Amino acid sequence: MENYTQTNIQQPAPPPPPPRALTPEDAERKSFKGKVEYMGGGLLIYTCIIYGIYIADMFAHFIYFAIKTMGDKAEYNRLITEYNDTLLERAGGMIAGVIVGAVFMILFFIKALPLKKIFASHRKMTFPKLLMLISVLMCCQLPFMFFDEGVEWLLNQVGLSLQQAIESSQAGSTTISMFLYASFIGPIVEELIYRGFVMHTFERVGCGKFCAILSSAILFGIMHANPTQSIFAIYVGVIFGYAAMEFGLGWSIALHIINNFLFGDVLTFIANKLPETAGAILEYSVLGVMFLAGLIVFIVKRKHAVSYIRENNPPAKHYGWIFSCITILAFIVMNLFFALLSFRKFEG
Repeated sequence: MENYTQTNIQQPAPPPPPPRALTPEDAERKSFKGKVEYMGGGLLIYTCIIYGIYIADMFAHFIYFAIKTMGDKAEYNRLITEYNDTLLERAGGMIAGVIVGAVFMILFFIKALPLKKIFASHRKMTFPKLLMLISVLMCCQLPFMFFDEGVEWLLNQVGLSLQQAIESSQAGSTTISMFLYASFIGPIVEELIYRGFVMHTFERVGCGKFCAILSSAILFGIMHANPTQSIFAIYVGVIFGYAAMEFGLGWSIALHIINNFLFGDVLTFIANKLPETAGAILEYSVLGVMFLAGLIVFIVKRKHAVSYIRENNPPAKHYGWIFSCITILAFIVMNLFFALLSFRKFEG
């Protein structure tokens, strides 16, 4: 008799392996990056709101010009040219954009980071500490003026120029809307976003005070989408971040306004009212004094600065976790794209 094996009977499938338990580091990374991705998503939407309203404002002007000229092509082209020539002096679209964006961010973070929390006061600010922070903040103005000139010279050697972007970052306000935006509205909203929501998110995920300060300053610099101004903004962002972290967000707002209003618009306005030589002497004298004052503070407080960084700097992996987040990378790429648009062909 022939024996038959039961090879044709289907065997039950083996149960799936149990999910691999996350290691403590994997769990930490997942939680860390999840919160940073959420913040980065809000920052990305905030940036899109600003650019969207700014572009919508431009198109609204174009439509208005078309209706106003009623088919007169020459007059339409004249109005467009005049509008484009003064575009960098107009801030109505930017004001509307940052205000709408700020309202969005407040609602976006209303549970995780309510305004009461990010505006909480910390250590007491004293007048000597404020003077030292102002000195350190302003001491980089003079070196960066020479830095801009050096970068422009190097670019000219390869047929490129950033002169328009450099001049726009150094020029004072020439309209009321730009004055209000550059001196007050911009500083308040930028501090709310970058030292309020962004820096506090980094601190909340446990990356350390200095990592939170530096990482938010880098994103603040990139946001400016101006190749040379962005580097300056990273430096001042560290100073603003330290003030917000140690003394409260109100003090970083105050320093930002001092930088933009007093040493930006007011100093430039006075210098422009004087004869050219006298204006240049005044400007370089003030910036030279601030450079020396800041240098003295750096020398006197160097040990404190080094100690602060060492005590509040996390492992390097935290920087990697932050800048490998998809939303953070998307924010960086978007602003780098706009920064590349600043390059022009050098006309000689």
